[in-house]
Amino acid sequence: MRRLLCQVCACPADRTDDGVLWLLKDHRADWLGWPNRMGVSEPPVCVPCVRLSIRVCPALRNGAVAIRARSYPIAGVNGVLYRCKRLVPAAVGQVMVEYGDPRTRWIRAAHLIRRLSDCVIVPLESLVD
Repeated sequence: MRRLLCQVCACPADRTDDGVLWLLKDHRADWLGWPNRMGVSEPPVCVPCVRLSIRVCPALRNGAVAIRARSYPIAGVNGVLYRCKRLVPAAVGQVMVEYGDPRTRWIRAAHLIRRLSDCVIVPLESLVD
């Protein structure tokens, strides 16, 4: 994720003037302007791995959307949140938190989060022929 490598083959993710390529579960109905300002923990992809990703990833089988983002700063982490309980840390649950959030120091991070902005939706047909 830090080096923007394809989540399937670990080669550099596809990049054009429109931005870096991501495959996401379709949440267009969830909020206006999706996927702008969305936090993602899944790394981007390269074009040769698009077809395989859609076929084998359970989250993408029922509606994948290809997007390109021009801005994608590392913005936080995804991991297990802990709370102090009787002087011993106790797991509370899985969360995504942005850097600067006071809970960050209580997270056992598993994934980096990038905030996608300046996004365009790319027709999947143009990537898998």
